[in-house]
Amino acid sequence: MKIKLLIVTLFFIVLNSCNNTGNVPNTDIDVARAFIKDILENNFKKAKSLVLDENINNQYFDLAKKEFESKTKEDLKKYKASDIIINELKNLNDTVTIVNYSNSFKRDIRNEVKVVRVNGQWLVDLKHTFQDFNKEK
Repeated sequence: MKIKLLIVTLFFIVLNSCNNTGNVPNTDIDVARAFIKDILENNFKKAKSLVLDENINNQYFDLAKKEFESKTKEDLKKYKASDIIINELKNLNDTVTIVNYSNSFKRDIRNEVKVVRVNGQWLVDLKHTFQDFNKEK
């Protein structure tokens, strides 16, 4: 009887662990939203896991992190509490999407993030964001 109970318990534990994927985003829009929200919430470790792992992307990420962390504590609280506003989606093809967004704290500032599919996984490519930003200056 105890063995049956143990087997049933283990079955439910295994079943639960298989269904608990940690809510890993798997679409272009989900990855963009998760990345933006992680940045707004000052959760750079999670945000970094969604960035295309290339040297230039890592440098841009570190720059953005340093700039964001330099904001006042009050501003950081407002960013954390803000909502994401998707202004426009541009599906360039089946592996590239540009997401134009704002947040409810700084509604008038529009940003873009490029999401690319590499080896079946959607990731953020920061080169687009920073290269377009540098062209405007």
